[in-house]
Parts: sequence; structure tokens; C-alpha cells
Amino acid sequence: MAISTSNVAGVALGSTDTDAQYATGTVVNLNDGGQAVYVKAASSVAQYDAVAVLSNNTVVPVTTTNSASSKRIGFAQTSIASGSYGWVQTGGVPVVKLAASCLPNVPLYTTATAGTLDDAVVSGGLVAGIVATVSASGATAVTCVAGYPHVLSGSAG
Repeated sequence: MAISTSNVAGVALGSTDTDAQYATGTVVNLNDGGQAVYVKAASSVAQYDAVAVLSNNTVVPVTTTNSASSKRIGFAQTSIASGSYGWVQTGGVPVVKLAASCLPNVPLYTTATAGTLDDAVVSGGLVAGIVATVSASGATAVTCVAGYPHVLSGSAG
């Protein structure tokens, strides 16, 4: 897991809080070149879920349906219970849940499965700015490289 390189005291990217320890929306830089944002889970988030980061800095596991409400995507490196607070990675080298047989170095898309991305083209569900570094032989979490991941509505690839 990446570590914070920002001068924000006490940042522990792998921990969650039942009470906010930072203002939601607080961003820290990471040692893998990415960033993480402090958020509140609007529903349960599993480790390695791709999440929609909403304008009020709450997150839900992303699906093709709910991706229209958010253009910003993050990646939970630890589980966050509904109503709790934690950090999600918004760039760098996160581990992300991918569908079976997902190929490396190709565009990734949202799916109907909450928190899971795939290389199968979905109209309106392109998650621009992220690719897997290896093949996903089964539905699993793999290392990806992410710039500024966001959903491009209306894009089919």
C-alpha cells in the first residue's frame, strides 16, 4: 500500500474511522505518484472496490448505473463500513477489483457488479485514466496504474 508524503499528521491510509479525523475531501500525495482523498462511505465499501467519489466526498462502489452521478473514481485499498470514514486512492498504483479475463494495458469500464471494472466495452462507462498491469485470470484484484481516473459519459471506447 502506498504511503502519504504530504505534511498531514497522522495519515494512515489503511485505517478507517467512525468519526471524521480530517475534513472530507482532504487530499494527500502518495509515494507512488498518486493521491488519496478522505471520504465518508455512503454504503459499505469492500477492499479494492472501485468507487464513485460524489461531489460531497462520499463514496459508493461504482456501477455503470451510478457512474453517471460522478465523474471521479477512487479505489478503496481497505474496507470502509457504511457511515465510516477512510482514504481512497485517486491515482498512482492502486490494487483494483477486475472481472475475469480482463487484459492489461487496455481501457477499463464500469460493470453492473458494484466495485468491479472490466475491459468489456460499456457505453457511457469508460473509466479514463486507468489500466491493469497484468491479466486478471479470474475475477480478482490486480495492480493497476491510474492517472486521474474519471468516467467519460457517452463514450464507448
